[in-house]
Amino acid sequence: IGSNPLEIVQLPSTIRNCETVQDLILSIYLNLNISYEREQYFLTERRILSARNDDVSAINDDALNMFLREPIVYLASDKIEEHESAHHTYK
Repeated sequence: IGSNPLEIVQLPSTIRNCETVQDLILSIYLNLNISYEREQYFLTERRILSARNDDVSAINDDALNMFLREPIVYLASDKIEEHESAHHTYK
């Protein structure tokens, strides 16, 4: 944080020390590894911030692996292939 690597930063008392990434995930997303109905915005109202994309990817993988149900993968596309016989009306 900042340009002084020896600088000591005081974190708010609401931030807990976690020994593992799993502990961090469970402290932010309470009972993520327990199956029950949650409020609609349970995941979107909480965040884990990280400075590196590699860390974000690893945290996401760990969090997804904590869910008890089978994952559902939704595929996305960022272009539409045009065919000669295709109509050019998109909805």
